[in-house]
Amino acid sequence: MAELIMDVQGTGHDISVDPSAEFKVGSKLKVRGDGCTVHIGPGVKGKWDLNVSRGGKLLIGRGSTCESGIVVAQEKSVVIGEDCMFSFSIEIRTTDTHAIYDVKSGERVNADRPVEIGDHVWLGKQAVVLKGASIGSGSVLGTRSVLSGSVPPLAIAAGVPARVVREGATWTRRIGKGILEEDVEAMKVLDQFQGV
Repeated sequence: MAELIMDVQGTGHDISVDPSAEFKVGSKLKVRGDGCTVHIGPGVKGKWDLNVSRGGKLLIGRGSTCESGIVVAQEKSVVIGEDCMFSFSIEIRTTDTHAIYDVKSGERVNADRPVEIGDHVWLGKQAVVLKGASIGSGSVLGTRSVLSGSVPPLAIAAGVPARVVREGATWTRRIGKGILEEDVEAMKVLDQFQGV
């Protein structure tokens, strides 16, 4: 495993990376502006391209993994829960980056908004989570889906734009056996989220 390459400019940052985190070659953290917060929890693994700016906040919970992905937390927060599993070419962002203005009023119409991802969330390959989106614990966002809204806990969402296609579902990192009661890992997950 490689080290997280850090490029930090500005002052007043609160940055912590747990020593047990393991990063693939090419993982980097870029921080710009002042007063940014970055906390990367124990057992986090993968190839992460992390960009935090203008007082943004990024929290990645214990044991979350990413094959490859970019996270942009500009001005607002990205909160990723524990034990999340992100596939390849994931994109999570709080911003459109460039401002869009209403011509008559001169007001910006695409303000930055926070993103919240609960515990044990699976993002399929090339999934995109846009500003203002939230995903409840135990849920799945399908391959190449684009989410700008909310997904409840224990649900599957897919499509462009993403919509909930199934509720009352969960997943495990292990290959399932076909029957929930016989899948020890799935039952552990389900027990964790009962009552959610």
